[in-house]
Amino acid sequence: MGLWQEIYAQLNDGEGASARDAFALCYTVWSGKGGYFQNVKSLGSFSKQEVVLYANRGSIRISGENFTVAKYLEHDVLIRGNIRSITREDA
Repeated sequence: MGLWQEIYAQLNDGEGASARDAFALCYTVWSGKGGYFQNVKSLGSFSKQEVVLYANRGSIRISGENFTVAKYLEHDVLIRGNIRSITREDA
């Protein structure tokens, strides 16, 4: 069994949670400071007031003010600014 198949098998708890949920877009927000977003596939749009990030399954729209992209790595994005709301749109 390959590494990813083994990870999927361990994560699938049989209680409705899917192993693929472990790789969905997830984030942590620091009030007034910004947020760290993981499993990002691409940056959809960016302005000082709104950011759209895409993942394999869905997207999120981040609204607020004074946004800057502090880091944009392979699948991680660090956004600085005052985040007011995050709207999730699952595929």
